[in-house]
Amino acid sequence: MGSYSELYFSDTRGRPGRGTLSNDSPYLLSKYHLPILWLGLFDTRDIDDDPHSQDPTDVWPYLVKRTEAAAALLVSRWSFLSKHFPVLQSRWRDQFLSVLRDSGFEYVHLDTHQIGSMVVTGPEWRRELEVMLGMFSAETPVPQGWLGRLLRRPSPQSPLALYNVRFGSRYDGDERSEPWAYCGASGTDEAMPWESGL
Repeated sequence: MGSYSELYFSDTRGRPGRGTLSNDSPYLLSKYHLPILWLGLFDTRDIDDDPHSQDPTDVWPYLVKRTEAAAALLVSRWSFLSKHFPVLQSRWRDQFLSVLRDSGFEYVHLDTHQIGSMVVTGPEWRRELEVMLGMFSAETPVPQGWLGRLLRRPSPQSPLALYNVRFGSRYDGDERSEPWAYCGASGTDEAMPWESGL
């Protein structure tokens, strides 16, 4: 058992609730991680509240967006992604986008409740997601000090730094050359395009 983030699709026209999954939906999982391409599909206005009980700390953020708009948003963020994740291959991005575009579903959903609940409460996780989503629109601060400039590490106050605190270890060492760190992995028996040949 582990804690996962989940990406899946639905034809529901309104903002569907958690677990509304179309039978033929591609279903992606990422254990103890939130792939950067998944986060790149959304803006802060795509966050909905998903109450799990009457407890106000048990309300978790849930992201949903029209699939076509999500794919276009990700394409518009490629410059940022390629600059800050230099090992991320355009081939993986294109394969990931093909899953979105070929899915035929109207909405893409991102559920991060399990990984968020490992570290903070629901409201705190929502604030962290809002900050991390800001990395795509905020100007990344110049690295501090001579060592920071040498290593090109982001300022500790930046949204990218928060993402790296939570998930950056997946982009270090050998894992940074694996497409699952950026795209996730299939949660079914059907392999995703970037998984063929692995």
